[in-house]
Parts: sequence; C-alpha cells; structure tokens
Amino acid sequence: MEAILSLLRSSPPYQRLLQRLQEGNPLPGLGLMRSARLPLLAALHADLNRPFLLLADRADHALAMFDELGFWLPSAPRYLFAEPNPLFYEDAAWGVNTRRERLQTLSALSTYHLPFAEKPAIPPVIVASARAVMTRTLPRRDFLKASKRLSAGQEISPDALIRQWVAIGYQGAEIVVEPGQFSRRGGILDIWVSSEPLPARLDFFGDEIDSIRRFDPASQRTVAILPQLLVCPAREYLTSEADTPGEQNRPSEFAIPLLHPFPASVLDYLPQRSLIFADDLSLAAAMVNEVEEQAVKFRAESIREGTLPPDFPVPYLSWAETLDSIQARVWLSAGFDADAPVEAEALQALFGHDQRFGGRLKPFVGYLAGLAAQGDSV
Repeated sequence: MEAILSLLRSSPPYQRLLQRLQEGNPLPGLGLMRSARLPLLAALHADLNRPFLLLADRADHALAMFDELGFWLPSAPRYLFAEPNPLFYEDAAWGVNTRRERLQTLSALSTYHLPFAEKPAIPPVIVASARAVMTRTLPRRDFLKASKRLSAGQEISPDALIRQWVAIGYQGAEIVVEPGQFSRRGGILDIWVSSEPLPARLDFFGDEIDSIRRFDPASQRTVAILPQLLVCPAREYLTSEADTPGEQNRPSEFAIPLLHPFPASVLDYLPQRSLIFADDLSLAAAMVNEVEEQAVKFRAESIREGTLPPDFPVPYLSWAETLDSIQARVWLSAGFDADAPVEAEALQALFGHDQRFGGRLKPFVGYLAGLAAQGDSV
C-alpha cells in the first residue's frame, strides 16, 4: 500500500494536481476508475494535511468506501456521517447508530471551531452520502454554544449541570450503559458523551469537581484520569434549558426544522481549509434530484392526509444550496465530467490497464507469472 502511494505521490501528473488544489482551484471530472479514487484520496490527505469530506452518491457506497479507507488510511480518524432511515417529512425518530455516528462527526469537526478544544493530530476523513449531507442538522453556532468544557477544580452545581445535559439531549438513567445517558449517585455524576468511546465519572466535593475519570461501564473500573471533558450535544436539536421534558414528551429529529429555523448541514461544520472529495458529483446530483422528487410527492400526500401541516418547513437543503456550499470550498470530483481539467488525462494514464480478468483467477495468475518472468515488479 505504501509503495503504491509513494509511486503515485512522486508522479508529475499527481504533483500538478496537488499544486492546483493547494492554490485553491477546484478539479471537476478527473475521470478515474473507481479502484483509483481512494488511493488518490489517501495520497492527497497525506500531502494536504487537512480535513476531508468524501461525498458518495448512495449510503451503501459510502459504507463500502468507509470500510476500504481503513486500508488506505490506517492511522487517520474516519467518521461515517450516516443518513437517517426515515423519509423526509416522515415523523419518525432516527436510529441509535445513526444518531451516534452523526454526532461523532459533528463533535470531531466542532473541535476546529472551539478555541479551548484539542485539535486532532491527524485531520479526519468524513464519509457521507448525498442524502446525509443534504439532511438538515443543528446549526453549528448552536452546537458550539451548547458544548461545554468541564475541568477538575471547576465549581458548578451538579443540579445545574444536569439541567444543561437534559437540555442538550442527554437522558437520565440509574446506570450509564450507552452514549447519551447520565446518572447521579450522591456526589458522583456519570455521563457518556455521545462522541466518546467510554463514559466519564465526575466526583464532586460540594459544588467543585474534584476529579474526572474515564471508566469501563462493564467493570466500573477507572481507565484514565482526565484533566478535562468536552460535553457536546447528544441530539441534533436543542430544547430550552428551562424546559426539561420527560422522554415520552421529548421531540424527535423530525422537529429539527421547527426548533431551528436556520437551515444547516454538515458542510457548515467543515473548517474553511477542508477538501471536499466527491466520488462522482454527477451521480450525487442525480441521486439528490431523485430524493427531492420523492420528498415533494410525500409532502403533498401527507398534507392531503392531514398528517403534516401545510406550512411545515423543508427538512433538507436543496441540491442547488448543497452545491453552492460545496463549490464555496476547495473540491474535486473523481468521476467523469465534460469540464475535465487538462491534468485529468495524464492522471488517468497512471492507473490505466489494457487487460481485464473479470474475476477469473487462473488467467490473472498466469498474467502475473508472465510479468515476473520478464523481470517486472508487480
């Protein structure tokens, strides 16, 4: 893997492509075969050293590329920004895994905007489908405002802390067993921050946080002592701190456009220097247009049936709005486009091949043996 990336990064076509991106120029339609796109992303990620958003057309393609990136970028943090299961305008809560994956992404990106948060040593790669990107989320400003840093030695009332946690989506429980929960036992507060792999325990001495410890929820044993803890929202919507509804009365993600009239997407969380790497922008556009047509039809049916108010706000960003946000940043499309840059043909030639084997192993092995007999490296 390293040998392939090293050859790619030293080639003149790649160097010209890298220079264009460093200068802030977009690169539409590189026309690369699918197997070459993730190696190119891995090489660019190493050289540009900035956060990447990998945009796929469909959720299954996003998941497949997310898994494959583990091979090409074994050390880089990767996040899958999942698309919700319910249709647009369908009044249904999102799944637990969907919530967790999306909040992990938003929390990771929020560290670039919070002055007190520790920035990752290696920039992350976010993988998302077109529908996931166009789905509205909590506006970045509200997310950042709701994110709080807790430090050992800090003075704060445990009751006030619990009210804050409920307002940003955390649920009370007897014992913390999954992300998004908190519990209280005397002067001890446990919380499992949605973006963290393990819960944390806050020991209080009166209204002062005496210590913060990461612990294993199965054994309850301390794993690490933390100087501080960043608590980000556990939902993609916020309720008033004065309003602390029970779980049965809590709104779902269906209410995001009602609770937060300003439309926002994950693109708003990206740092300005980020690169948007579209697997194929034309396929993403086709998928989004299909999704929008389905949403408009479902909205009309729901209004007719009386299950949706006629003035219900749009729960997604249109493709035009999404594309404007993409093109306001440095971006490239690895798929095919009529406006391909002059570098595209030379880059394509690096990965071109005149023989295909269609999964037939015996001819392939024979071909490799022939190359080896000629003294070629494979």
